[in-house]
Order: sequence, then C-alpha cells, then structure tokens
Amino acid sequence: MTLSSQGKPARRRSVYGHNTGTTVEDVYTCPANCVAEVTYILVANGDGATNSVTIQWYVAADAYTSHFLNDKSFAGGGYHEFADIDLVLQAGDKIQVEPNAAGHIDSIVTVTETFIPVG
Repeated sequence: MTLSSQGKPARRRSVYGHNTGTTVEDVYTCPANCVAEVTYILVANGDGATNSVTIQWYVAADAYTSHFLNDKSFAGGGYHEFADIDLVLQAGDKIQVEPNAAGHIDSIVTVTETFIPVG
C-alpha cells in the first residue's frame, strides 16, 4: 500500500521474525534513503518451555545497541506487545531479537517507511 507522509512517498508494512536459535536476529532493517517509524512490536514464545528474550534497537550511525527489553522471561505461549511504541529509525538502523535459549521465538514489527529522495 502506498501512503503519503509529509508530502513524501511512504508505505506501511509489517515484517516477521522466527528465531529457533540463540543468535541475534535482524527482524527489521531500515532501508537506504528512508526513515522508518516503528509503531508496533510483538514478541511471542511459541515453545512450551520458558525462554528469555532481549529486544534491541541497533543505531547504525553510532554503532550503538539500545536494549529496551532486556532478558524478559516468557513462559511457554507467553508474549510481550509494544502497541504504543513510537521509534524513528534512520537508514541502517535495526530492530533485533535475541533469545537466551534455543526454542521458538516469533516477532512482528510494523513500520511506516518514508522515502527520502536523493539529490
């Protein structure tokens, strides 16, 4: 779907992540020539066992990672939702999810990407 944000071309989209290991997963990366507004994040433990999860925002310009949900414990079937979040990402910034144990961690991130013309 094409939208218009402040007179510039924009689109709203949702992406998903599915992590079965213990490595950092880049669930969303802001594209080049773009600014993205994150308006929703959901992380769910689809496994039967308890698992802990970290959600982080990687800021590419500073090579800095902000852990805004750190080691949150989820029972099997548990989830955490950021329904009122409002983060503005620049090109190369990422929303990342990292489980502490192998299992079944699913995530959804909804963003509005506003494209910035080059030139």
